Amino acid sequence: MKTLRTTEFRRAILASAAVFALLPNVALAQSNAAEEPEGDGSEIVVTGTILRGAAPVGSNAITVGQEKIAETGATTANELLTSVPQVTNLFNNVPQSRLGVAVNQIQVVRPNLRNLAGETSSSSSTLVMFDGRRIAPVGVTQNAIDPDILPPIAIERVEVVTDGGSATYGSDAVGGVINFITRKRFDGLKVQAHYGFADNYKQYDAAAILGKDWGSGSAYVAYSYQHNDPLFARDRDFIKDVDWLSPNLTPRGRSCTPGNVRIGSAAFFALPGLTSTTPNSCDYRNNSVVPESTRHSGLARLHQELSPWLTVDLGAFYGERKSVSSSDYAGSVTVTGSPLQFYYLPVPGQSATASQTVFFNLNSVLGASSNQSRSSFKEWGANAEFQADLGGGWQMRTLFNYSNSDSEYHIGGFNSTLLTNFGRGTTAATAINFYNPSAADIANIQQLINTESAGQGREELFNLRAIVDGTLFTLPGGDVKVAAGYEFARDNFRQRIVAANLAVGALAGTRFVPYGRSVNSFFGEVQAPVIEQVTLSASVRHDRFSDFGNTTNPKFGISIKPVSWLNLRGNYSTSFNAPSPVDQLGVFTNTLFAFPFNAFVPAGVTPVANGVVALQGSNPGLLPQTAKTWSVGFDMDPLEGVHVSASYYNVKFKDIIGTPAPNATIFALNPNNVIANVNGVPLATITSFINASGLSSAAATLASVTAGCATPANCLNVYELVDFRKGNIGSVNVDGIDFVASYRGKTGFGGFDFGVSGNYALNRKSQAGVGAPIVNELIATNIFVQPGNVSLQRNGSSRLQLQATAGIDVGSFRAQATLNHSAGYATYRCDATSTPVCNATTNGNPSGSGQPQDRVGAFNTVNLFFKYDVPAESGLLRDLQFTLNVNNVLDTDPPVLRAIGQSGYANGFTLGRLIQFGVAKKF
Repeated sequence: MKTLRTTEFRRAILASAAVFALLPNVALAQSNAAEEPEGDGSEIVVTGTILRGAAPVGSNAITVGQEKIAETGATTANELLTSVPQVTNLFNNVPQSRLGVAVNQIQVVRPNLRNLAGETSSSSSTLVMFDGRRIAPVGVTQNAIDPDILPPIAIERVEVVTDGGSATYGSDAVGGVINFITRKRFDGLKVQAHYGFADNYKQYDAAAILGKDWGSGSAYVAYSYQHNDPLFARDRDFIKDVDWLSPNLTPRGRSCTPGNVRIGSAAFFALPGLTSTTPNSCDYRNNSVVPESTRHSGLARLHQELSPWLTVDLGAFYGERKSVSSSDYAGSVTVTGSPLQFYYLPVPGQSATASQTVFFNLNSVLGASSNQSRSSFKEWGANAEFQADLGGGWQMRTLFNYSNSDSEYHIGGFNSTLLTNFGRGTTAATAINFYNPSAADIANIQQLINTESAGQGREELFNLRAIVDGTLFTLPGGDVKVAAGYEFARDNFRQRIVAANLAVGALAGTRFVPYGRSVNSFFGEVQAPVIEQVTLSASVRHDRFSDFGNTTNPKFGISIKPVSWLNLRGNYSTSFNAPSPVDQLGVFTNTLFAFPFNAFVPAGVTPVANGVVALQGSNPGLLPQTAKTWSVGFDMDPLEGVHVSASYYNVKFKDIIGTPAPNATIFALNPNNVIANVNGVPLATITSFINASGLSSAAATLASVTAGCATPANCLNVYELVDFRKGNIGSVNVDGIDFVASYRGKTGFGGFDFGVSGNYALNRKSQAGVGAPIVNELIATNIFVQPGNVSLQRNGSSRLQLQATAGIDVGSFRAQATLNHSAGYATYRCDATSTPVCNATTNGNPSGSGQPQDRVGAFNTVNLFFKYDVPAESGLLRDLQFTLNVNNVLDTDPPVLRAIGQSGYANGFTLGRLIQFGVAKKF
């Protein structure tokens, strides 16, 4: 492990060795003390606090236990989180579908409390942990934790704390913490399997756990396998790419079979005859909206009391996933008339040598959905945690933790250089018949598609942690508990990326670019029950990063119980999200370039100058993304079986790391990142911008924009300067209400229960960049570049995510119904009658019109669950369980979104009516 041999690492090892060298003496002293109880390792460490046996004071905590795991029929950890309304990006959705969104940007589906960080951002604002431990992130252009790394059969419960947690855990806990807690003990053998199917789709999984409990300890191993087929757009009618303003909802695709020819910028001629000016149209439906995915995961744990004062927990895990997204090999190419391409077809009535844009599809040669993009990762890790009783109620917990991940993506496509050459080839050996591709072109087609964009990321995380906690003294309300600790972490990340036009396999010969960081952290927490009815808490953590400096984050909480059945609570904290290694690596790949055309211009502006100078990569001085979070709420249990809880939360998240969008919206959303002048930016301003980049290419770039100018100041022709580097440019302020109400009653035949839980967003205001307008994302809005010219229309988003359940138990049988509700929202209606009129750039529609819709509807799905525990005292039928899940029993489609260039639906996603059978048996 050569990469870990740093000064900080050696110091941390020596410090930990010194601690353990003292333990035998401490243990000897306390082992003779009669008042010390024998430790059994049964203390529960609750998420959100480092104090043993204590709950986080003032915080809202959500627990999902074994019953909920069975009720959801979840085959992965992320599927389990679709039942938690606060996990807004997964609720009422299909987690696997997110893997096909952008393979080069999303290599893992990560849960997002409060939806604070963008789906494709390099880091997450929600901290995901396993048994209170971090593991190495996965990803190439993201550093994200994959919750699905654990076998679901080994999960005991999931704890979700929806308040800022940086004071306890450090980076990433801005929106909250999700902690997957695995079984500590297991005795026997349990196997389970599920098989599920929907129209043109199936999935299945199998798992087993084998363990032994011998009183003073326990050990087990668990394994799970999961596979799902791809789901294609053609298999679901609600997925569309059509012109919503056309009378017959004409598909927008032009790369069809047969295809089309365009001369100039607008005139289309349909193949094969090229006599019709009504283009062939097709709805691209051969792409997989849920990629095919196969997953293996394994976990091993050992818990052992080594002596009355010392307990050890050892763990190891391994997981891997392979996903395949599919689409057509389709596109467009310029076929030249001069030189005359070998297969050139003149269009009747047009110039016989006019250059043509030919829209083509290679399905007739390669088959439908033959273009595959693959994403995969492997990860393993091991940890050891020692708990030592120090006497007098004090304890030390020391953790050694290591994990390692290897992630890749490979995206198929066309070699753009060869595509251009084959569109100019003058012989059969140097050309492709893009008008009617056939087997005669197969040799050249194979050359054309022998390319990929690919990337690989390897990351290893090593950390050591030591915590001492105990009771300081006693107040009228109880014991004052205190904990203090130190943690060291070393994160090493390596990345390599190749763009298209390189042959398949070129990634293997590409050099890795490394990045490493060390973090030293000191933290503490105290809980003081001032009186029986009032408990106060305070915690603080100081993190010292080797790459960008220090940050200190406190948290304060209060709990008031005026009566036994009512708890009033509140908390305030600051949190942060450190720049990820992916963000920091961008500094080493910064590029400065110039091109002689205007890439984007705001509506209504006609530049005289015609050129752009742009800077890409990352700013060298990236700062942590920071947040201030507070919440107040109550928990009430007024009657037996009745529980009511509600919380108001407020999060102000700023300095969000982002990249300006490469289109005309940059003038409105990131005005500080662009300098433009219709008559040309002055030479002094250009020189200052280029030289300030500090790149070795600065002189060459300046020379390129002044080439051929006898007097550069008089003939320079640059319209805009753009800084596209990642920077701390954005902010999001959100507030809302979490709520839950439930009742469980008993009857002569068993029992019944019902409940409702949800999240209601009051406000969600964001600012894309310094100087940009503040936008309320919950309502439809438009953003102006200048008066009279709309640059961006933004739809609203759902305010309410709600789940309601009702169940009944009759002997060994349970039946339950669940309603998942995502409320509808307003859209910005953009059509030719809008004031101001919407522009073509915004809507992707040449007519200048947009979506003929005022509102996206609500998405409601109803799920059914049935469970039967065979009532047998012995034999093969003992501990045998059958389950049946019917998800989306009404086969409800997501609501329609009539937006040009979108997929035709919004506000959620579904596989359709999914029927899943399950069986479990314990021996």
